Amino acid sequence: MDHYIPKRRIPATLWTSERQGFSCQMFLDLDASGHVHQTVVEKLNESSHFLPVAVGGDGRIHLFNKNRILRVTPSRQVLPNDVYARGFDPWREEEAELMLSDGTALIGRVWMPLHRETQRLSDYMNGQGAGFFVLITPSATHLVNAAGVLEMKLSESAGMPLATADAEANGQIG
Repeated sequence: MDHYIPKRRIPATLWTSERQGFSCQMFLDLDASGHVHQTVVEKLNESSHFLPVAVGGDGRIHLFNKNRILRVTPSRQVLPNDVYARGFDPWREEEAELMLSDGTALIGRVWMPLHRETQRLSDYMNGQGAGFFVLITPSATHLVNAAGVLEMKLSESAGMPLATADAEANGQIG
């Protein structure tokens, strides 16, 4: 018995822990009312454990364990609103340098919805768990699995150079 649910196909490149980037097509749900469409980041952050994608010229369906996916990069022709919805809710972008578990280094801006005005990037990332977040680089927009990030260098600092803080704590300044 065939089960068909209307979907939109989104071309993307997918990287896993074990495989380098390869082309695929993701399936996003169509909204029956036509008002709101699912975004790539929403699809990746669904509670299901596997991501179905079409691979190759014949469009064969492959299921990928989302815990093993490091990042997904939608094709350049994909509209930003299909990747993530900025909408009318407050959001901010913060500069960051990422080192992923496969050795990939990415530099860009992390887009984050704001849950409170004083939210820092560290607060947002601590709330991510194993979810995917948006990283905007000069060459592409990436959906990065937070569980695959080994290190994230932030543009924010501790307020004063650490050497000065250590010297003050030891009574060497003042």
